[in-house]
Amino acid sequence: MKVVKRDGRLQEFDINKIMISIERSSDDAGNPMNSSDILNLSGDIKNKLWKDFNESVSYKDIRKTVIEVLQDAGFKSVAKAYESQ
Repeated sequence: MKVVKRDGRLQEFDINKIMISIERSSDDAGNPMNSSDILNLSGDIKNKLWKDFNESVSYKDIRKTVIEVLQDAGFKSVAKAYESQ
């Protein structure tokens, strides 16, 4: 899957970037998540993105999906910190 960046460039999707962002957001929120939680949530995010966007996805849709998955999993403070990044 390709990611359409803000400047219009295409880049290969990399779940590791999302995992790092979630980890940083959880630290910023004062609610550090363990690696198991981050791994499980990133798997949910990746599955949802593949299901909904198959070939290419915009950075906006990735952000929206990450926030939704975090909120649905009960990590509202982390979702808020992620949204403000």
